Amino acid sequence: VIKGSILQKHPRIRFHTGLVDAHLYCLKKYVVDFLMENGSITSIRSELIPYLVRKQFSSASSQQGQEEKEEDLKKKELKSLDIYSFIKEANTLNLAPYDACWNACRGDRWEDLSRSQVRCYVHIMKEGLCSRVSTLGLYMEANRQVPKLLSALCPEEPPVHSSAQIVSKHLVGVDSLIGPETQIGEKSSIKRSVIGSSCLIKDRVTITNCLLMNSVTVEEG
Repeated sequence: VIKGSILQKHPRIRFHTGLVDAHLYCLKKYVVDFLMENGSITSIRSELIPYLVRKQFSSASSQQGQEEKEEDLKKKELKSLDIYSFIKEANTLNLAPYDACWNACRGDRWEDLSRSQVRCYVHIMKEGLCSRVSTLGLYMEANRQVPKLLSALCPEEPPVHSSAQIVSKHLVGVDSLIGPETQIGEKSSIKRSVIGSSCLIKDRVTITNCLLMNSVTVEEG
């Protein structure tokens, strides 16, 4: 729910429905401290981020009032803690330039922005690879993409580790990754798969579209 005061200040808002949250968050130390003390927050995505966004758009007078109550909050072990009681004076953004990483909109005043000690930023990735692996299927698909991108991301890393022992090398496809200290027996075929380190794959084994973690043993045939 968007506050009416924000809609009045910014009557034209653009919504995007095609973006996916990658669940990668960079948090300041005081936010982590706040999480450690506030056991009521159980989800970063659905609870913490909305909370920080609401605090970001709090009025200047509301924030100032919270600063004045900081000492009382520390002394009284309240059940519901406030993020402002964890912010150190050195963490304020008063010295930041007006346009430093902040999408200031028409009508925003520097006095309001500089007093806002809580700010949230979103990076929209326009190119490259970023995959959310929240399910087993997505995790498998992310691993399938690695062999295709390895040569571009890490050209010095071969798809088959130099310490891997492979009897029938011609049966290992170029679309597969073989980890260090892995042993692959005679007439064993590996295609479109990722094999972890220290695995033992015995003779006459066929592995296709698979992901093997470290120290896995696959018996013969």
